[in-house]
Amino acid sequence: MRRVVASAVLSLLAASAAAFAQQAHTATREDVSQVEPNVVLILLDDGRYDDLTTMPDVRARIGDRGATFTHFYASFPLCCPARATLLTGQYPHNHGVLSNTAPTGGFEEFRDSSTLATWLDPTYRTGLIGKYFNQYAPPYEPPGWDEWMVPRAMYAYKGSGWYVDRGNGGSYVTYPGYQTDTIGNLAVDFVNRNAPHTGPFFLYTSFVAPHAGNPKEADDPTGIATPAVSDLYRNRFAGLANTDPSFNEADVSDKPIQPRRLTAAEIAGLTEANAQRREAELSAQDQINRILDAIVASGEMDNTYVMFMSDNGYILGEHRIRGGKVAPYEVSNHVPMMVRGPGIAPGTVIDEVTAQVDFAPTVLSMTGAVSTDPAAIDGVNLLPRMLAPATTSISRPAVVIEATPAQATTDPPPWLYHGVVSRQWKYVERETGLKELYDLANDPYELQNVAGMAAYRATQDRMASLVSTYKWCAGITCR
Repeated sequence: MRRVVASAVLSLLAASAAAFAQQAHTATREDVSQVEPNVVLILLDDGRYDDLTTMPDVRARIGDRGATFTHFYASFPLCCPARATLLTGQYPHNHGVLSNTAPTGGFEEFRDSSTLATWLDPTYRTGLIGKYFNQYAPPYEPPGWDEWMVPRAMYAYKGSGWYVDRGNGGSYVTYPGYQTDTIGNLAVDFVNRNAPHTGPFFLYTSFVAPHAGNPKEADDPTGIATPAVSDLYRNRFAGLANTDPSFNEADVSDKPIQPRRLTAAEIAGLTEANAQRREAELSAQDQINRILDAIVASGEMDNTYVMFMSDNGYILGEHRIRGGKVAPYEVSNHVPMMVRGPGIAPGTVIDEVTAQVDFAPTVLSMTGAVSTDPAAIDGVNLLPRMLAPATTSISRPAVVIEATPAQATTDPPPWLYHGVVSRQWKYVERETGLKELYDLANDPYELQNVAGMAAYRATQDRMASLVSTYKWCAGITCR
């Protein structure tokens, strides 16, 4: 299942290209600052790129104060494969977490002996708050984490039990309130206890919002999964229409999968689901504001990188797909990514194609930490691009997109597709033999699959060559 085979290269537009390529996955502390900065990751669960339109505070306080990545991808848009990529800097075909459940994925399949947490420890005070992996059960605590606070029922929005270890021994605790607020409370407490610091900290804060969860509520649509919404924001976005042109797409004859048109009842249900998801994200936004306020109050904001992203997107009727996330479409794998911190100019925009596989090497560069196996990291260091946007670039031509079934029962599981996405093009080869090619610059909603058209033959051949190069890439051959 963990197939490792082997191309591309990272370079700069300056004379230091070779040196930067060698340091794409690691750096010394002198590359960042004289004092090790704190790093805070804020992660949504199933948050879409367009959800940012109803999260103005997050945009203003993170993206506008730093860098916004406009073409950032979840290579395998599913919870566990994406989270394993964040912690290893590897594509799923290398780290081997290929679904959410055993025998092909989930907590038991994740090799946790060498991760971002172990690379940062002991220099950094490391803490994880919120969701870890599907099928995880306490009291096990993975190596490298100094503080470990996880809900026992990940998708229980209210009255959830927790396993909490602040570094002095774990215990089971019940917090009666709304889970998103509990995550915020725990994160603020972590910041308050660790800053001003005697040493730097790394905080991984993982909200469940806007993932579907319990309890069920009176206004939940029939047969469509939704999150539980706090009373503060209930019906704030009632009736909010999905304006994506691919919603209930008129013609899907060009697609490998061709569902029937959505019914009026399904459209109403998906509209309600969209509203509830965004309402749940408002509660997450409140807690993100509290975390940022705590960092400011501690005096550590000028020495803290705050990174915001989602593990994957979510399909809400686009291309007539009723729900889910493993399909290779923008609403599923194009996710938000924003970073603020030392040396990043406000309003920086990074428009090259980037991916979650780049998160770990970027954090290594920020902190000066080093992986125990640098050659195994598939991603590139994005920090130089953020610090010097006028003089640096990312020349890697594409990033990998791939997936197996979300609930695979055979080990190894069958692959659904392999593909690549560049700044302009997305190309996918389905295991059925069908192919998809989209011109994202002129067709960002993927309404027209141009694979097989004579006018695009040269482009398709070029993208097919990239798939062949990257399909089983590993380490430097992915860069």
